[in-house]
Amino acid sequence: MKRLIVFILTLVCVLGLFGCSTQKEYAVRIVVPARNQVEFVYSEEEISPCKSKLDIKSIDMSEDAEFVLMTVGEKQENVYECTNFPKGEPMLIDVEKGAWYKIGIAMENPTDEDIVVVFHIVNAKVRVK
Repeated sequence: MKRLIVFILTLVCVLGLFGCSTQKEYAVRIVVPARNQVEFVYSEEEISPCKSKLDIKSIDMSEDAEFVLMTVGEKQENVYECTNFPKGEPMLIDVEKGAWYKIGIAMENPTDEDIVVVFHIVNAKVRVK
């Protein structure tokens, strides 16, 4: 009986340590090139939501920028477009669980330097292609 209790407690500790090491939030960066005239620029990273809703937010995106979430694969279609992305506020987007997407923005950059826009993604897998 003591061995069973010790085994169960050890198993709980191992699973607890494994669960603590998973990353739940990712930062996806998009570089808007200098002198960009409102053309869509996409992230190098691809994301796959773990649930049917994607939790995303950005504090760097300007008010007049457009946001798009595009599927990756055979059918490349815009799944979600938003012209009024709430700056700094988390936004929940209905998506297909397990599908892979790229984040794109159309943002004017009249300066001579690149602008980096960071999106914070919660509960999703991220890969670089």
